[in-house]
Amino acid sequence: MIDSYLAAMQATGKSEQTIKTYRSQLQKFMNWLLENSGTTDAKEITSIDAVEYRTYLQEVRKLKPASINTALAAIEAFCNWMLEEGYINHRPLAKVRKVEEVQEPPKWLDKSEKYRLIRTALNDKSKRNRAIIFTLLLAGLRVSELVSLTPDDIIISERKGSITVIGKGNKRRTVPMPKDLRECLSDYLVDNAGITWLFGSQRGEQLTVKGVQHLCASIGGKAGVDGLTPHMLRHTYCHDLVGKGVPIEMVAKLAGHSKIETTKIYTQPGEQEMQAAVEKLGFS
Repeated sequence: MIDSYLAAMQATGKSEQTIKTYRSQLQKFMNWLLENSGTTDAKEITSIDAVEYRTYLQEVRKLKPASINTALAAIEAFCNWMLEEGYINHRPLAKVRKVEEVQEPPKWLDKSEKYRLIRTALNDKSKRNRAIIFTLLLAGLRVSELVSLTPDDIIISERKGSITVIGKGNKRRTVPMPKDLRECLSDYLVDNAGITWLFGSQRGEQLTVKGVQHLCASIGGKAGVDGLTPHMLRHTYCHDLVGKGVPIEMVAKLAGHSKIETTKIYTQPGEQEMQAAVEKLGFS
């Protein structure tokens, strides 16, 4: 049953990452259901099962609200599909409440951290590594978008350039490149003519998401930015655009956000801004 649902998700254009997440969440829930209710029949899922699973994730697994809500959303979407396909005649999770989330501002780099990272990337012997960091920081791509790029997705001329990406929901968008990124990618491509993937592995294969995450953590560590992730660079891109006065609607379009509410979070003060604000209360 789950395999049929995931196949339907794929047919409607859901991303591989979304499908992977839903597969994992549904398998975990069905394993829990077997242990606690003795059934593996998805058609027997009830609201009581969902509530008890929510409690299990909260009190036993100690998961964060966002993680619990992701699990509940996967189960609810699966049940809604079963209803549409005629396997069940009701919505088991229709009245099951999600866990309240306190949305915190995403983590982005402050000016000092960003400049240290740029200097470290510029001093890296690998033009590929430098180009990856700059593309994440100056184009704000999702890591899944980055690893899927081919040279044909890059257009560079003397005064402008762009990257064409396929984002969430197979939505295509074109991201303009600033001068520093154009120069960095041009320099990289001169030495890498004929490559299949824009950023391949050392063996020429498609670079993995984990590979980019490892690279960011490594270069971030050298720059004194512990725990650096590709998403932090994307957050920095969005935060910097908002800070420069770019209209929120334009930032949303550049970042590929489907909802303007997602972009509005970058108008909130971050941890660094709040720390700087309270420092003004000192006695000296």
